[in-house]
Parts: sequence; C-alpha cells; structure tokens
Amino acid sequence: MSFFANNIEFVLFVVFLSIFLFLKRKRLEIQGTPLLYMMMYKTSLGLDKMKSWSSSHPKTFQFLGRLSYLVGVYGMIIMVFLSLWSLYIIFEQNLPTGGGLVLPIQTGDTGANGLSEGAVPIFYVPFWYWIIALFILAIVHEFAHGVIAQRYNIPVKSSGFAFLGIIVPILPAAFVEPDEKVMARRKKWKQLAVLGAGSTSNFLFGIGFLLLWLFVTAPMVSSTMTPGDISFSQVMNESSLKNYNISSGTIVGFNGINDSQEMLNSFSNLSVNESYSMSIVSGEDTIHVNGSTFSHPQQASQGMIGISGIEYNYANKEGFGWLGDFPVQLHQLLFYIWLLNIGIGMMNLLPLWITDGGRICLLLLQSKFNDAKATKWYHGISFFVLGIIIISIWPDLLFSLF
Repeated sequence: MSFFANNIEFVLFVVFLSIFLFLKRKRLEIQGTPLLYMMMYKTSLGLDKMKSWSSSHPKTFQFLGRLSYLVGVYGMIIMVFLSLWSLYIIFEQNLPTGGGLVLPIQTGDTGANGLSEGAVPIFYVPFWYWIIALFILAIVHEFAHGVIAQRYNIPVKSSGFAFLGIIVPILPAAFVEPDEKVMARRKKWKQLAVLGAGSTSNFLFGIGFLLLWLFVTAPMVSSTMTPGDISFSQVMNESSLKNYNISSGTIVGFNGINDSQEMLNSFSNLSVNESYSMSIVSGEDTIHVNGSTFSHPQQASQGMIGISGIEYNYANKEGFGWLGDFPVQLHQLLFYIWLLNIGIGMMNLLPLWITDGGRICLLLLQSKFNDAKATKWYHGISFFVLGIIIISIWPDLLFSLF
C-alpha cells in the first residue's frame, strides 16, 4: 500500500490512461508484444501548422534541416562512444548502476547514485514536472520532424499520441507519420535531416530553457525567497539513516548547525567515514541521528550522507509573500524541462530499432552496403547497443563473470 500512497498521482494517471485507451481501442495501432508495446492514436493535429511554417520560413528551416543532418549523423556516432565510455566508468569504478528509467515513481529505496532500486532502477521526477516536461519535449520533437519533412516536400500523413506500455501504458509520447515512399525518393542527407530534426530541436529548446533557468528563475528565487528547511524523500541503502528506519523527512539540524544554507555548505564538504549528528523531523517525531558518511561512487574522496529527492523549502522574503512558492516551483520546472529535453534527445540518437538514431544508422549503412548486408549490420549494432544499455542498468550481470 505504501507504493500506491507514495505514487498516487502516477497510479491515477495510469488508470485513466488505460481507460481512455480501452475506449479508443478501435482507433489504436499497436506494435510489439503484450509485455512491451507501443500504441499509436492517429490524428491530424498540427499538420496545417507544419506545412505553413515550412513554407513561410524557408531559410530558417533550411538552416535547421542542415543542422539536423549534422546533429543526427555525428550525434548518433558520439552517443555510441559515450555509451562505451560510461560502461568503462561503471566497470573501472565498480559502480552499482549507470542509469535507469526517468519516471515519477518513488520506491523508498535508493542506491549510492540516487536511483531508486528494484527490478528496474528509476530516476525520480515529481509527477507534474515529469508530465509537463514530457509534453513539451514530445511536441517540440515531433513538430520538428514534421516541419523539416514538409520543407523537403515530404507529405506528413498523420500526427498523434503514442504510449509506451510495459504490461500497462506508462509513458506518453507523440509522433508524426511522414509518407515513407516519398521520403525514400529524397536524397539521403534530406532523409537524415528529417530523422535528426527531433533531437536537434530538443537540444535547442533544452539550451533555451537552461538559460532561462540560470539567468531568469535563479535570480528570481534569490531575490524573492530565502532558504528554509531542507527535506528529502528517499534514503540510500548505504546510509546510516536506514538504521533508524527513516525513509524521508525534514532536516532541522546538522552537526550543531541550524541555518539551512550553512547546512548545505557542510553537506558539500564532507569526507569519507566522517561522523555526523543530525536532527530530522519524520512524521510527528524528531529523530536524532548519529552516523557516518560513505564514499561517493563518482568521487571517491567525497563523503555522502545518503539522501536523495532533496528539496529546499524556501520562505518568502518580506514584501514577497504574495508570490508563494511560485518562483521555486517555476525554477524546478524549468530545470526538469531542460534536463529531460537534452537527456532524452541524446538517448533518441542511440542506434536502436525504436529510435531515430536507429533509422539514421540504417540509412548510413545502406549508403555503403547492399540492403541485406546493411540490415544485418543494423541489427547487430542495435543488439550491441541494447546490450550496453542493459549492462549499464544491471552491471551485476557481468560483474559476476569477472
């Protein structure tokens, strides 16, 4: 029951989404297996806008098309090398995991890297930030595909919503459906530009939101708010707090310090195996903890208390009470928007069967080999990259062999 209580918004979202898709099942196109599948709900939303934008701003989208070609091709190659490099880091530093699914799910147990542990490690994002950020990045991504396709006179047959399901639908997305027969007759670089446009737009929007986060909302927060308490929502398994059965709470004292800013400074200057005392309000109780730090997985000399899902509870400065929590909430929202735009844009360039990077890889191979040989290499590369992802998430699969 604690899982449902901790994730009630996400649970309700999955329930309502399942009901909606059941009612609309006759209009759905389903691909995959009963365990892992993609459902597509086709519409004509945005098609007129894609066409009008591509014709009314031809030079702008011609430039973006060429940029998308470069980002798609070189980004796909760079992502393969980054994946190999991250795998090397995992093994070189004996890390427990290198990543996980980005979902608004709290399990209550996290590892030293801040990921929720379980069958699938999860990087937690609060539900409303997650759904808004996903909506923005999906619209931006797919609209860019459609506009660049129209710029090269490739008709877009439909647009719509897609839903990734793992038994139940959990991840909303969007899609556009260009006319594949017409697209195949265009020059290879134009096809590559269309495929690279999604990630390119995510990178551009991600950078834009990053600048807003740094230079607009950060000053807004510092000028209208003052740091209050520090709360956390998850405790890592290596943390001394586990000995006190603490899974979340508010820190009101650390090593005799009560000022939140001074506490934050102290957290960033901890050494390994350093003893500490901490006062935590958990529920209705104030618990006094005596513990010791452990080594940060990426920085061996850095000590960690072992808490994640940290939120700085700000109070309004005098004269700004009318703003409430808005500056902090907006600042956090922009953080997740730029982070997910760039992160998912990068992941989409990995050469896999279901990504734009996979189709880019296949097109490049087809330009060098016949279709049979290109397809063989394409499947081999996709299996290889999938293996890297699986091992990055569950390194124990190979740690046990070495």
